[in-house]
Amino acid sequence: PVTATSFPLDENRRALLGQIEYYFGDENVARDTYLREQMDSQGWVPIGILANFNRVRSLTSGTASASELIKDVMSLSSLLEVRNDHVRLNNGRWRVFILPTARPSIYPPPSPPIQTEVDGEEEEDEDDVVFVMG
Repeated sequence: PVTATSFPLDENRRALLGQIEYYFGDENVARDTYLREQMDSQGWVPIGILANFNRVRSLTSGTASASELIKDVMSLSSLLEVRNDHVRLNNGRWRVFILPTARPSIYPPPSPPIQTEVDGEEEEDEDDVVFVMG
């Protein structure tokens, strides 16, 4: 199913969004070795690679900038994350599809969340300090 949008999309953009979401769907990515070979170590695929796929090319023919149209359409997707001229599955779903031979990413790995306090443990603070007056 294509991501639902809160505004109408023309038929061509809807078809383009559906096609790209199909390419990145779990079932397709699991068996699409070529697409997985294009992923870097952080799951990013250059948008230019997608622009050269036959079906995407047919849906973007006659447009001045296929890559810009693709990027605009993908930014509407609830399945994908777009960063500059690259796209990947969102929410870390890309991790299971990375090949051991993936090239290093041009983007740094995401930082782990900062943990300020472990549940059940108290933070050390001044309440634990005892002053003795003599």
